[in-house]
Amino acid sequence: MTRSNDAITQEAVRDDVAATSLSAILACVAQPVWVVDPEGILIYANRASLDTLGYDDVDQLIGRNSHATIHYKHLDGSPYPAEECPLFRAIRDTRLPCSGEDWFVRRDGSMFPVSYTASAIETAKGTGAVVAFSDIEERRRAEHALREREAILAKVAQPVWVVDRSGRFHYANPAALKALGYSDLSELKGKPGHATVHYKYPDGRPYPEEECPITRARLNGETLTDSEDWLVRKDGSIMRIAYSTAPFDLPDGPGSVTAFTDVEEHLKAEKAARERDVARARATELRHARRRIIEAADAARAQLERDLHDGAQQQLVNLALRLRVARGKLPDDPDAAARLLDDAIELTAAATTELRELAAGIHPAILTHRGLAPAVERLASRIPVRVSVLEAPAVRLPAPVEASVYFVVSEALTNVAKHAAANAATVRIAANDGVLTVEVADDGEGGADMRAGTGLSGLADRVAALDGELTVTSAPGAGTTVHAEIPLG
Repeated sequence: MTRSNDAITQEAVRDDVAATSLSAILACVAQPVWVVDPEGILIYANRASLDTLGYDDVDQLIGRNSHATIHYKHLDGSPYPAEECPLFRAIRDTRLPCSGEDWFVRRDGSMFPVSYTASAIETAKGTGAVVAFSDIEERRRAEHALREREAILAKVAQPVWVVDRSGRFHYANPAALKALGYSDLSELKGKPGHATVHYKYPDGRPYPEEECPITRARLNGETLTDSEDWLVRKDGSIMRIAYSTAPFDLPDGPGSVTAFTDVEEHLKAEKAARERDVARARATELRHARRRIIEAADAARAQLERDLHDGAQQQLVNLALRLRVARGKLPDDPDAAARLLDDAIELTAAATTELRELAAGIHPAILTHRGLAPAVERLASRIPVRVSVLEAPAVRLPAPVEASVYFVVSEALTNVAKHAAANAATVRIAANDGVLTVEVADDGEGGADMRAGTGLSGLADRVAALDGELTVTSAPGAGTTVHAEIPLG
């Protein structure tokens, strides 16, 4: 008849351990535990140890030699003499406590890896030992799988690292070490990931870990990909990266694996491509602008020829005729000759006035002789709208710049007077950091369009010819602002 576990436990403890309270405690311990006397004979085993070793009842173990029962062979099946067993020697020679990893044998003869600790305990027969152990088969399998994965990652050309549940480096492959400027894994292993390679912004400001998306993804067990981030190399320099991070199982719990790519060269190439595209677009627009300027100049010359022909030229032809007739009448009819000479004087004055007006339309004399600020002030005073010149350069600028700015302001103020229905306008011309900024703004009805007509587009061409840029902001009901920037270098 089989005795109950409680009866056997009480008898074993009464005869050999003499500590009923200890047996009660050990019976509640989830970890497998047994007790042996000074000869290594089993005198107690808790339920967890029975289950782990494959026994049904404690009497199947009590009184048996511990080494001969659960530790009698090597993993390859060869005998394991007790005198070679460090655990058995430690118990027999009372060299306790001790700990280690080994393999135990189940009742059915199968073996499993364990970690164990043995501590001294007084029994009825003298100093024995209490042995606690854990089945580490799952941990061994996880470690083996991890070693296999690390062996694979070591061959991967892309930089990869693994951090544990607390965010400390567990592994980094050679590509990651090289990219980050480290020569050996020992320089990183065990160090906090964020505080080592992600602790500052590219501008040098501290980067709090709580703001780090890689950290949040690890804590939440999430997968995350980002095409623009950065890392800090060992020497403190910044490396621009794209990365992907995902959960990764480690023997002591979930961590994360992060693969990254240095995108510095890629970003430089993209920037260079954008700059080339902008340069090509500017060059194309400049060619078109120059063509339009040439066409506008040809049209202006044609108009000037018509104006001269219809105005001053006719006055001068009439002047020449009168002078010729006056010369013929002078000997015989001096009074008639005098009248003709008076007419010639009036025609001369009219022709002079017309030529002066034409010249003023081409290039005002005040701009040539006194500079941009006085020319703009006079221009503003002639516009039938209240115009305030808020700022204008006191120094002279290159002649092409002054002429272009003058006509930008002139055309913009003319549009204000003709089309804006504005009450007031402002003009601001300022030079800062080698760039001349011109701005004409009004409080009119807005809605101006650079594509409508040739006035604003012609101004844009003038500015573009000086490597500058002109923009127009004109939302309906919000007035119009003409803004130009011209480099002075």
